[in-house]
Amino acid sequence: MENRYQYIKIQGEEKRYFCLQQNPFTLAWLLFFKKNTLLPLTTRKTFRKWSRQWIKDEIWNFYYFYRINFSKLSSFISCKFGSKKIDAIVELPFYGQVCVLVNKGYKILDLYRGVAIKIYREDVDIPSVAAELERLKKGNLFDFAPSIKRWDINERWYEEDYISGSLDRSDEAQETSVMLNKFSKDIIPCLGKLISRQSPIIVNSVDYVVKLKKAMEDISFWRRGVDGKKMRRILDFIHSMVERVEVNTPVYLVLAHGDFCSANMLNTKKGLRVIDWESAAYRSALFDFYSYLFFRPLHQKLPLDKLIPEIREALRLYIFKLDSIDPDISKNVKDQWKIYRLLFYIERIFMLVEREKYDTKLNIMDHMLRFIGVFNYYEELTASHPEILSCSNV
Repeated sequence: MENRYQYIKIQGEEKRYFCLQQNPFTLAWLLFFKKNTLLPLTTRKTFRKWSRQWIKDEIWNFYYFYRINFSKLSSFISCKFGSKKIDAIVELPFYGQVCVLVNKGYKILDLYRGVAIKIYREDVDIPSVAAELERLKKGNLFDFAPSIKRWDINERWYEEDYISGSLDRSDEAQETSVMLNKFSKDIIPCLGKLISRQSPIIVNSVDYVVKLKKAMEDISFWRRGVDGKKMRRILDFIHSMVERVEVNTPVYLVLAHGDFCSANMLNTKKGLRVIDWESAAYRSALFDFYSYLFFRPLHQKLPLDKLIPEIREALRLYIFKLDSIDPDISKNVKDQWKIYRLLFYIERIFMLVEREKYDTKLNIMDHMLRFIGVFNYYEELTASHPEILSCSNV
């Protein structure tokens, strides 16, 4: 690839880089008129429409939006024409208006062509690129996922559809009734399609978790130079969860997105779309279910004790749908729902350990410990209130 394009970081932007070769008018169009699919649309409060508070809030949001974007545009122009020093620059072989740092590399967005191109870093080996691409192709099975268009494993890149929409996320937690309505209307159909599209795999619960535990105990599985104390805390948690999966029972593994949460969901004119399929693989039948719900206390400031009744009601709705999709999986989940929750904990940490080797976007070790803290506290809450999640309620 002979062409190289420069992407610069400008004032007020932490996650995005803008192509220096683009016309400033193009960037103005991107900032002011194109829907922002990279950063969440957040609202601090909800007011009655056309009330005094609603008008004040709308005026403030309008003022903040234009002030911030004018500042970004001005900073870009200063960098482009040499009147301001460029703080950070990345050279990439494809053109797009903007790129964003992602796991294992960068993703370039070309809004004119309607494509997103992921470029892997040089330190990511070819087998890892090939394995991730195979997982991404699983998204081609679904109408709510972007399609992979073309790729070159040896050159470490692939191109997929760019989906235009607004991120299905707010930094403030929604009311339970709002969340459950969306869960029933949009989320359950996606989960149902994931389960029904490919045949499930039945495994022994104890054998499965012991296999994951042994993989994580292998020192070669971890990146060199990791914090030994933090690694030991993570492995201690895994040991404690594995010990609790004490019953040898069949459990179902199904195709899972892997990071099924509102941060990877877009509201579009054609309905909900789910992006970022790099972690798609076979996992326990409730993995995506718990990924979606545990995102709320981890990232949306939801009090953890509020999650217990939410999970109870969401699980009831989900099992009701599973009865018509796959009665065998539905019955197994009803009988073994406690084990499926433990499987989710173990699989989630296993997935993060796999990601730890290459990810430069997140502090994965601290991320894992944060997950573990939430999981442990949730188990304490359920242990002190066993009646809340009794089998009869599910």
